[in-house]
Amino acid sequence: MNKKRICIVIGSAMNLNSLYKDQFKYLMANGYEVTGIAPEGIEHSWLRQDGVKTKVINLKRPPSPFLDLLSLFHLSWFFLFNRFDIISVSTPKASLIGTLAGKITFHKNIIYTLRGRAYESSTGFKRKFYEFIEKFVCKNSKKVFCISHELRKDIISKGVCKEEKIFTIGSGSSNGVDICKFSRNQQNIVKGELIRTNYNLNKEDLLILYSGRIRKDKGINELVYAFEELSHRHSNIYLLIQGKYDLFDPLDSKVLKLIEENPKIFEAGWKKDIEDFYAASDIFAFPSHREGFGNVAIEAAAMQVPVIGFDVIGCRESINQNVSGILVPEIDSKRLEGKLEELIVNPELRKHLGQHGAEWVKNNFDSKVIWDGLLNTYNEILKLEATPESLYKTSN
Repeated sequence: MNKKRICIVIGSAMNLNSLYKDQFKYLMANGYEVTGIAPEGIEHSWLRQDGVKTKVINLKRPPSPFLDLLSLFHLSWFFLFNRFDIISVSTPKASLIGTLAGKITFHKNIIYTLRGRAYESSTGFKRKFYEFIEKFVCKNSKKVFCISHELRKDIISKGVCKEEKIFTIGSGSSNGVDICKFSRNQQNIVKGELIRTNYNLNKEDLLILYSGRIRKDKGINELVYAFEELSHRHSNIYLLIQGKYDLFDPLDSKVLKLIEENPKIFEAGWKKDIEDFYAASDIFAFPSHREGFGNVAIEAAAMQVPVIGFDVIGCRESINQNVSGILVPEIDSKRLEGKLEELIVNPELRKHLGQHGAEWVKNNFDSKVIWDGLLNTYNEILKLEATPESLYKTSN
C-alpha cells in the first residue's frame, strides 16, 4: 500500500517540534509520510533528523497584509506541486492561511486543531474579526479537533462550529504525555540535579519553574510580581523562566527590570529537553490567562511536580484541583502570591500533589490514547481500516 501523506501547518517551529515530534514518529510507524510547515527555526533540523520532511514558510502571528498574502502564495504554490491526503492546521494565522491554500489547491481533507482562542481577552472589532476567521476555518474543515471539553462546549454554544463536526479525544490535550519520557526516573533525576548544580542550588533551595512563551497573557507579570514579594520573605526560593520572549504581547517594563536585576530569577531560553527542567524543579508555575489545554501542566505533573495556575478555561482541565496542583480563583498577583506561599512552606503538600498528580496523569493522559484517536480519525476520513487496538474516544 502506498503511504498516505499528511501535512501539518502551524505558526512556529518551536510548536511544530514540541507538540508533534513524537506524534510524527507514531504516524510514520503507521504508514504515513509526514511533512511539517512552520516559520524558520532550528527545530526544522531536529525534525529532519527524525525523518520528517519540513518546509519553512513565514506564518508568524502578527497580522501583516502584504506578508500574509505572500505566505498564502508560497503555501498555495507548495500545495499545488505537493499533494497531500490530509492537511492539518492549527494556531490562528497558520490555520487561516493553511485552510485558504488548501481550498485554492483543491485539497479535500482539512483538519483544524483548535488549541484555544487567541482573542479570548479581545473586545470590539478585533474580537469579531477573529471570531469570523474561526468560523471560516471551522466551516471549511472536514473535522475540528478541539483539545479540551470545556472549550469544545463553549465553541458549540457560541455557534462557531457545528456539534457533529467537532470532537475531543479522551480526557483532552492535543498530544497527551509520554509516560516513559516524563517520569521521575533515575536518569531524569540525575539530569535535574545537574541543572540545579549549574545554577548553584543546594537541596534546601526551592526552584519554581515556568516554561513557555514569555508574554503578558501567559501570566508572567503576575508571576514575577508574586515571586518578588515572596523572595523577600523566603531566602531559599528561586524562579527559572524558560522560553522565548514574544514581542507582540510584551511584559511590563517594571517586570523586565525585575527579571534583569533580581539575582534569584534565572532565564534559560528555549530548551529541547524540558523534562530535565521539570526534574530540577519543586513547583511548576502555569499562570496563563487563557489556554486551550495546558500540556506543560500535565507533563510537569507526570514528573511529580505540583502545578499552580489560574482558574480559567483550559487550565481547569490540565490542573486537577488539590490532586495535581492548585487553581488560583482569579487572575491577580496577590492571590497567586498567597497560593504559591502555601506550596513553599508545606513540603508535605508538595509531595502529596506530586504523587497524586502523577497517578492522575498516568490514568488520563497517556499520549498513545491521543495518537490512536487521531490516527483513527485520519483513517476514517481516508476510508482506511482503523487500528483494532485503538483506545479512541470522542465526546459528542
